[in-house]
Amino acid sequence: MLFSIVTVVLNDRSGFLKTMNSVKQQTFKAFEWIVVDGGSSDGTIDLIKSADCVSDWISEHDSGIYDAMNKGIAKSSGDYLVFLNAGDSFSDEKVLDRVDGLISINNNVDIVFGGANLIFPGGKSVYREPRNIKRYIWHGVPANHQATYFSKKIIQHNHYDSRYKICGDYYLVAKLYTTGVKAIYLNLPLANFEVGGMSYNTPVKLFWESYLIQRDVLELPLMFRVVSFIKRTIATLGTVILSRSAIMFNYLGNTQK
Repeated sequence: MLFSIVTVVLNDRSGFLKTMNSVKQQTFKAFEWIVVDGGSSDGTIDLIKSADCVSDWISEHDSGIYDAMNKGIAKSSGDYLVFLNAGDSFSDEKVLDRVDGLISINNNVDIVFGGANLIFPGGKSVYREPRNIKRYIWHGVPANHQATYFSKKIIQHNHYDSRYKICGDYYLVAKLYTTGVKAIYLNLPLANFEVGGMSYNTPVKLFWESYLIQRDVLELPLMFRVVSFIKRTIATLGTVILSRSAIMFNYLGNTQK
């Protein structure tokens, strides 16, 4: 089985280096690494050129992260795709081995949802296990996109909608759910994700895009959308508080040294 690892990057040389080291450490070597750069000017492109594990890459302007991820889909040739963007990393060197083993003993798998380690500023880690898509899709994605593996046969005809700047991953999984995809689950950490990105810095857009997906794609009743809004508000506030508390504790710890 061939995996396509797709990495999107823009002016994040240190983040790309972290992702590159994680990719190189995988013991399962039947993969290709597709890098989509948005036109970096900080030395990232030189690093991409020098990386012998990069299978194909492109550097050009895009209209956002999901537009760039669609470009990665177009360039990929693997049986399954995973999106590991700059700064993201596999949880350990055996991740692709585990996913390959799980898919190999199941027939006609469309999506694999795995667990992810959410890394807060200062190093605190919280494990997020995958949720069952039938019970959770009304509220959000069953797993972080770094721990989600899509079969090429379904994703090549169902791309991200770049109109959604934050919830493009939710849109794609919701759309696929409505087609009756077969999903399997691996309740183990497959990826490390650093908390504190655009989703939490622009909560209004996060809530509004989620609402539109629930209304227009999933066609959920108003009651479900309201409950999800309340639940998402509580979860987001909790994450923001944990993140900012971690930053403060880390700062105080450094000043006391």
